[in-house]
Amino acid sequence: MFAEAARDERAHAERTTGVPRLYALRCTTIADYEHAMAQWRKAWPDLACLRDSHGWHVAIGEYASSREPTDTCIPITLQTDLRCNRTSHRGCLCVGDLVSRSFCRGCGWHSEVVGDDTDTDAALLGLDHCFPGWRDDPIVPSVPYDDGPKRRTRRNWETTVTELHGTERPQGYPMITRRGPHGWRAVPGRSLWGGYDVAAETLGR
Repeated sequence: MFAEAARDERAHAERTTGVPRLYALRCTTIADYEHAMAQWRKAWPDLACLRDSHGWHVAIGEYASSREPTDTCIPITLQTDLRCNRTSHRGCLCVGDLVSRSFCRGCGWHSEVVGDDTDTDAALLGLDHCFPGWRDDPIVPSVPYDDGPKRRTRRNWETTVTELHGTERPQGYPMITRRGPHGWRAVPGRSLWGGYDVAAETLGR
């Protein structure tokens, strides 16, 4: 078993020698990141594109988020896998983590890189860039999951959130909700304005 694992390590090292990494690539649109990944995948089809390229891509949790450029600052979270592809880390110099950063679809701004498996820390940095002062907003009720055919519960919730904020918010604006002891991840697309639903607990509130 160990001999087979060693052979796999050597074979992988030989296949990836000279293969470029995309970690340092800095693009101005999501489409450019996707194009770079597509070109890399076309050039090295037998390799694991996400792990071997270390390229930035839209975070898995953002699967329903728009990738299109916007006229105003709206954040989206990117991730990259810096772990190696070996069966062990003997003699390995990989950074060894799944890291995230926020990207602004409006102006191309990038946040610092953060090592957060849930990508919440990166999302908060993006919100600070796009919507200064949002952390002081009121805590609002969570979006209702169960609703009747006339959507009265949803409409009542929308009215409550709007009244608590006291003003209309721009597209992509976040809301802050109380979650309890578990489930503190910032959820994209779940606010009244299509932005992140942020747990008050992650803000120390």
